[in-house]
Amino acid sequence: MDFFKPILSNSILFCTLSSWLIAQFLKIIIELLNKKKMKTKDLIFRALFGTGGMPSSHSAAISSVAVSIGMKEGFDSPLFAFALLMVIIIIRDATGVRLSAGKQAEAINKILTKIHLTDKMPYSKVKEVRGHTPLETFVGAIIGILVSLGMYLIA
Repeated sequence: MDFFKPILSNSILFCTLSSWLIAQFLKIIIELLNKKKMKTKDLIFRALFGTGGMPSSHSAAISSVAVSIGMKEGFDSPLFAFALLMVIIIIRDATGVRLSAGKQAEAINKILTKIHLTDKMPYSKVKEVRGHTPLETFVGAIIGILVSLGMYLIA
């Protein structure tokens, strides 16, 4: 049990997981409000385990890590600098690479479907990943920042 005690009492991990859970919960609520045609269980599954959507839980989690490290170790620490760099990389990836890749995969699948229908050529769909819009990552980052600031200022 001594192995788990430091993990369970890690304030940075607690803030990060809390931020992620809050973002995921909000994502489920928003998905349910926006997509009334789809089955509820499919919406919840997609919101929990899919990519993309409002808000970004990745942005919430990594922003929470950075702010928590800053609050605990100091905003001038090398560890905070590293965490901030990870925030930039992860948010950039979500809004740039993954968003573009998802749009490209969607376009490729439309082209392949059209070719299949006209030429009867067999094909398999390209996986479509959903990235995040800048607004989704911004809201996720705000959640992570507020959760960490709240937990550290209250404690």
